[in-house]
Amino acid sequence: MSEKKEIDDIVEECCTVFRRRQIEGSLPCAKKTLDVLRLIVTNKKHSTAAALIDELRNVGYKMQTARPVELAIGNMVRRVLHIIREEAKQEEFDDVKPTLSQPSLQETTRNQSGGLLSQALKGRLQMPRGPSLSNLLDAGIDPASFNPSLAPIQESPADRLDVVTERGPDPEVDSQAGGLSRSAARQNKKTSQNWKGKHEVIESINELIDELDHIQGSITTQGVEHIHANEVILTMGMSDTTLLFLKEAAKKREFQVVVAEGAPRFDGHLMARRLADAGIQTTLIADSAVYAMMARANKVLVGAHAVLANGGVVAPVGLHMVALSARRHSIPFVVLVGLHKLSPLFPTDPDLLYNEFKGPGDVIDFDVVGDAFVQQQQLHNAAMAATDCSGLGAAAAAAAAAAGMIPASVGGCAISGASGGSPAGAVTALDSVSSTSFVLGGLNGTSPPSMAAAAAGGALRGDPLPGNVHVPTPLFDYVPPHLISLFITDMGGRTPSYVYRLLTEYYSRDDYFLSREVFGKDGVR
Repeated sequence: MSEKKEIDDIVEECCTVFRRRQIEGSLPCAKKTLDVLRLIVTNKKHSTAAALIDELRNVGYKMQTARPVELAIGNMVRRVLHIIREEAKQEEFDDVKPTLSQPSLQETTRNQSGGLLSQALKGRLQMPRGPSLSNLLDAGIDPASFNPSLAPIQESPADRLDVVTERGPDPEVDSQAGGLSRSAARQNKKTSQNWKGKHEVIESINELIDELDHIQGSITTQGVEHIHANEVILTMGMSDTTLLFLKEAAKKREFQVVVAEGAPRFDGHLMARRLADAGIQTTLIADSAVYAMMARANKVLVGAHAVLANGGVVAPVGLHMVALSARRHSIPFVVLVGLHKLSPLFPTDPDLLYNEFKGPGDVIDFDVVGDAFVQQQQLHNAAMAATDCSGLGAAAAAAAAAAGMIPASVGGCAISGASGGSPAGAVTALDSVSSTSFVLGGLNGTSPPSMAAAAAGGALRGDPLPGNVHVPTPLFDYVPPHLISLFITDMGGRTPSYVYRLLTEYYSRDDYFLSREVFGKDGVR
């Protein structure tokens, strides 16, 4: 019980690490997932392969839910489940194989009597003879048939039964047989608590972890095959795999690299610096200059976050624009990706969440955002004061102005408007305040002056406040398969149309969806 609780605590700790984003990157997340799965397979007891699959499915779904955007977590769970299913099928085949390989009675009689050639020569040959061409024509020949004097005496089953009947039962033999059967039953009962195919599964998981350790080296060694002399390679942002790929190719090839800066994170600056340090001629450009520079490039080389079942990729934001530009100029768009990023999900599947949003700090300065919030609140207070001008009267507006809730000029306008002036005075005062107070302007088509007019008329929009500026910062982009020319994986080059073959090789269809809520208990449609 304590061992089970300890493993459950490790699983919860791993989910917490994923949820807090303490591990970044697909490769570290995949290794962490395999470590947890290996721990469960090694330390917990499962009587059958189905029980092991059921538990790993639950744990895998929990870890994937903790970090939905890291599809490599679910991919590693599916790889391990596929290994278990294959081992269970092999075990069933081995159990059935002895029954299928037992010869029939007719074949046994034929084998005992020898072939036709040996029967014909049996009467004439009285001495042993060595192997010859005639021996090769015999099917199931008995070596004793070459020397009749050495042939064993065949004893029929009836004779053995008569002997047993004459002797009677042997108590000592029966007691020994009973003891052996009871000990075998106890042994089977003891070993039935753990599935015997676990050792092969653990070895396969260890091989998979070793494969992940060398996956970048397997990709980067192909750089010389895909990059030729005096080529111009265009890339975008920062990718460790792309960097190592280019550095490996630079050992034997002379080429140039054009790096787009990759806004809003601008990690292309780091990429250009590292390429320059490696002695590669590098040019850094803005993202808006990609289309203009694409005509001078020979190849586009980028990394990816995930490969989907239809051959499309989830890549850093902005790469869809680069892929469209490469398509327009008929430039090959090559993606460097390991097979641990291969996901059996489609872009339209309900279990797929391939994008997340970061804070607006990469796009706009937080000081500007703070000032905008303060000014927005002042504008809102002024609009509420205009409503008070037409509905509550001069006393409430004067009290609000004295309390500092609205500007004094607005409070005075409310008082004068209530004493015989018109609401137009309030609108004019609000226009003078909003025209200088709100910096960001209105993105939704409603300007601060129009809000003041609406407030004076009594129709105030409070949620969302007019004048809000939304700053979405998506992290990833989706590139459809028709824009991709080639995948360079750790197993070689593959086209997007070959992805379905890789899915059948690495995953089982029953494990495509880890969530039971969609496809029932066994995960099958």
